[in-house]
Amino acid sequence: MIHVFVPYKVRPDSIETVKEIVGKFISKIEKNEPGTLFYKSFQQQDDPTYFTHVMTFTDSEAEMLHKKSTYCREFTDVLYPLCEIMPKPITQNEIN
Repeated sequence: MIHVFVPYKVRPDSIETVKEIVGKFISKIEKNEPGTLFYKSFQQQDDPTYFTHVMTFTDSEAEMLHKKSTYCREFTDVLYPLCEIMPKPITQNEIN
C-alpha cells in the first residue's frame, strides 16, 4: 500500500471555495477509484488556512490512475492559484 500526506496553505479569502472544491473532488475519487482505499481532507483547527489530504492507494497503478485523472487536473487547476504554500506530497511508510 502507498500512503500519502499532502499539506498546503490557502489564502484566507479562499477557504470556503477550497472546502467546496475538495468535497466535489473527494466525491469523484470515491466514485471512480476502487484502488484508492482512503482519501480524506483535514483542515487545521488553529489556522483554517492549512489543509492536509491523506490518502491510501492499493498500489502504484492506483496512485497513477488518481494522478492522471481529469478531475485531479481540474481540481489542481482551481486549487493552485488559491495557495500561499503549494501542496507537497509526502509518501509515508506505515509502521506495523
